Amino acid sequence: MKSIVVAIIDCFSPSILEKLGTKFPSHWTISAVTENTVEARLSVLKKADITLMMAAKLDRYLLDSAPNLIYVQKMGAGVDNIDVDYCKENNIGVARLDAGNHIPVAEHTVMMILAATRRLVDFDHQTRMGIWGKEIARGTNKQVHGKTIGIIGLGAIGRRVAHLLHHFGAELIYCDPVPAPHEMTDHLGLRQVSLEELISLADIITLHLPLNTETSGLISAIRIKSMKPGSILINCARGGLVDENALAMALENGHLFAAAVDTFSIEPVIDSPLLNLETAILSPHCAGATFDNFDSIAERSIMNAVAFINNEPLPEKDLVYDPRFLSP
Repeated sequence: MKSIVVAIIDCFSPSILEKLGTKFPSHWTISAVTENTVEARLSVLKKADITLMMAAKLDRYLLDSAPNLIYVQKMGAGVDNIDVDYCKENNIGVARLDAGNHIPVAEHTVMMILAATRRLVDFDHQTRMGIWGKEIARGTNKQVHGKTIGIIGLGAIGRRVAHLLHHFGAELIYCDPVPAPHEMTDHLGLRQVSLEELISLADIITLHLPLNTETSGLISAIRIKSMKPGSILINCARGGLVDENALAMALENGHLFAAAVDTFSIEPVIDSPLLNLETAILSPHCAGATFDNFDSIAERSIMNAVAFINNEPLPEKDLVYDPRFLSP
């Protein structure tokens, strides 16, 4: 039986690599990067049949260095960091994990909303410096209860966020081309509106949609100006959805109360105007990254890879491109 060579092109922690190693078929060979560089990825990809990946960028240059590659498994939902066109041109299968991270991303989103409304990071810093800002907080902080929260994108993550926020006593509105099921809207009091209406009505806006040609730059400078004065923007989806310079300007001039950002247009982020703003709460694209959730992600990813190698069908919602069953 031929040994399948698997390239792991994200620089995972040792505990995650150990967990992954216990789940692969015994005759498969695992080659994992130990540093977050293009050179390291080139090294592990050159003999790989399969690659498993998360945040790493798999572009044409890297793909062209992997002549044996037949399958790419994204250990998450978005495939904007994969050159899918190249894969189609070269008959390389591509799959993702539908709703693989929806629970941790939704929890991270709610954490960001609470941290932004209560200025948690700022008050943490002040308290450590000996500044007891109790009355400052009373004059500045906001609460979620009674606010209008706009959810842009009501897929698996957006729906989970809606269920969590329902218990805070907020009014929930959403924008998505696909209407939510009636039982969900009835239970949560969830109301569908247009994008422009959501932006003008919401006290808090949270983004949960993929990055593609239709959504790139969706939250533009014009739309940021149209947001309610004193409102909050949360982005735990994709960095390219938001004009970061316009967002920083709106925070600096006080038009927005705060923003919480987990994803950036360029990652790792080193030169964003958001880095210097106390009203911007930032995290390193880690909303879906929990040790608890990784078992499920690893098992689903490897099941998909095994199915592909064995010429078996993959879950329909996971499949991005499958060259095996195309008509000649």
